[in-house]
Amino acid sequence: MSLTSLPLEFSALQAAADDERQPDDDFAAARAGDSSAFMRLVRQHQARVFSLALRLTGRREDAEELAQDTFLGLHRQLRNLESALHVRNWLCRTVTHRSIDLLRGRARRPEAQAVDLLLLEVPVEDASGDPLLHRTLRALLLRLPEVPRAVMVLKFQEDLDPQDIAATLDLPLNTVKSHLRRSLDWLRAQGLEMSQ
Repeated sequence: MSLTSLPLEFSALQAAADDERQPDDDFAAARAGDSSAFMRLVRQHQARVFSLALRLTGRREDAEELAQDTFLGLHRQLRNLESALHVRNWLCRTVTHRSIDLLRGRARRPEAQAVDLLLLEVPVEDASGDPLLHRTLRALLLRLPEVPRAVMVLKFQEDLDPQDIAATLDLPLNTVKSHLRRSLDWLRAQGLEMSQ
């Protein structure tokens, strides 16, 4: 199977762990060239990468393409990574930056923005709580500019602390805190409350 036909199953959340393998075992084997170990790495991280891309872009097609590109990049960069934790952080950083780049490119094409607003998907997969609130919150997050949106998604979806967000986005810590504060204030002005 070629890497370009890599089957990413985005509808499945996360495949069950094969045997009792540790993530570092799959990482080491994939780094040594074992394609089945690389596929296990992909399955281990695909739901997280896809979900992050979807929350940032708001469009399934974009998220699928970004996830595919991110995993192709992982395959090329695997020898430069040091551990399974480094893979996880690299994936988060890469898909976030590629999502921001896509959104910035979209913003430069005003004719595409009108079409994008019509095609925007606001996914709701959490059946608990108020689905209207979840839909409203996601729609509002998609109205934030690229970087503040990324900060909010990394904070509230990925549960990263501000220092990790700063490292992921290559931003000063105070800038991250400022984006968090301003975004939360804006959401509150729209009638929503989020806990920090």
